[in-house]
Amino acid sequence: MKQCCYDNFVSAFNIHWEMARTRLCSISVPFLILLIIAFTFFAQITPINSADMKMRKLGLLPSPPPQPIVSPGPEVH
Repeated sequence: MKQCCYDNFVSAFNIHWEMARTRLCSISVPFLILLIIAFTFFAQITPINSADMKMRKLGLLPSPPPQPIVSPGPEVH
């Protein structure tokens, strides 16, 4: 009698597991597609920082050196 109940429990668990696995697979594919679309959308609307703007403006050239600081001449009293 106990073996019969155990077999029924195992078969019910296996059926439930197969249904859950099938449902998980069918959900995961559209979810992955939605995740990819959302990632590409948010990647396009992120703000561009100033270093990236300098790189875009100058291309592959390095940024020019900073301007030399011109010190005022000696003070005359």
